Amino acid sequence: MKNAKKYLCVILCLVTLFSVSQPFAAFAEDAETEPETTQAAEPETEPKKPKKKVKKVKTKVKGIKYKYNVKQSAQVTMDIKVTPAKPSRVVLLQRYNSKKKKYVTKKKYRTKSKKTASLKVSVPKKFRNKTLTKWRIVVESNDKAFRYVSKPIKVYTSNLKHLELSSTSACVYCIDTNTVLYDKNKDMRLKPASCTKIMTLIVAVESGRLGGTTTVTNAAVRVPAERLHARVGDRYRNRDLAFAMILGSANDASVMLANGTTGSVSNCVYRMNKVAKKIGLKNTHFTNVYGIPDPKHYTSSYDLCKMSAYGSDYSKYREVVGREMYGFRSLKYGKRYACYTADHMIRDKLKGQVGGKTGFSEVLGASYSGIYRYKGKTYTITIMHAASKAIRWKDLKKLYKYTRKYANSH
Repeated sequence: MKNAKKYLCVILCLVTLFSVSQPFAAFAEDAETEPETTQAAEPETEPKKPKKKVKKVKTKVKGIKYKYNVKQSAQVTMDIKVTPAKPSRVVLLQRYNSKKKKYVTKKKYRTKSKKTASLKVSVPKKFRNKTLTKWRIVVESNDKAFRYVSKPIKVYTSNLKHLELSSTSACVYCIDTNTVLYDKNKDMRLKPASCTKIMTLIVAVESGRLGGTTTVTNAAVRVPAERLHARVGDRYRNRDLAFAMILGSANDASVMLANGTTGSVSNCVYRMNKVAKKIGLKNTHFTNVYGIPDPKHYTSSYDLCKMSAYGSDYSKYREVVGREMYGFRSLKYGKRYACYTADHMIRDKLKGQVGGKTGFSEVLGASYSGIYRYKGKTYTITIMHAASKAIRWKDLKKLYKYTRKYANSH
């Protein structure tokens, strides 16, 4: 019996011990797995700090020229410098498309990876098929620098078409844009003959004395190719002499006008050269007021264009060169005159023709410089030393046609 009670107590102790040990086992299992879950959620290393943003700088480009006035055959190249150019930058040459009204990329370049990189940018000839084309240079942005866009680069192209001209020299000049549309030996120094009178008229207009009068002197009647055949002592209005000098190309009228507006021929010549220097004529020098040949008396077709352009600013100048016919008489002896222009463009009533001045001699040939307006712009057109008077007008008609075709062609 005692043994039975002993065995029963042992069994009860074992049962109690087993029941108590189960929760401890379960707790122990949780203690093993829980730290693993916590361990997996924590990072193995310290968190990385976010990268600092690089502050971009302004892109600088040097060496861009914003206006060119070149012949169709000439190369247009810019040596530019881009800063910063590291890492390598993409550079675009773009042409303005007037139909699409936007810039279109025509060439793509890439700079060397340097702090400052040099680059040659060339404007292709095949895309310069108009009098005026507009371009720009674009440097694309990168991590270190902002995008760069240049101002418009204007390329004025002359001689878009080859013209067969007999004249030694020729020039078409646009006053509004200060550019040359056509050029044949435009800077060649040649004798201007009676085209000299363009500057004589300019000086007379600037004197402010066209409303005055002058008395005929012995020197005035001794000049070659006198047309008025004036008598010494007779008097003429300076205004009348201006028309006689331009329309009738009277040499004696030139001398009388110089005396009446500037005091003397020598003073007039001095002022003519002063005006030439003022407006930047590099191939012009005068020794007389009507164009008699002299080794030191010369100009060029480009300079004549600039002279006509300068004169066109004066309404009195335009009035004189644009007149088809003018009549007057001397004040003392009442001799009557009628002068008719030699400008065929005025005679033919060409629309837009303002007027001009001819020049001719058997040795030098025929020359001309005139003012022409077309589609809102004003041009001066000059030829020098055509083989004959008839050929002069043929050459001029080609130049006028060329001007109409390519004017405002951008």
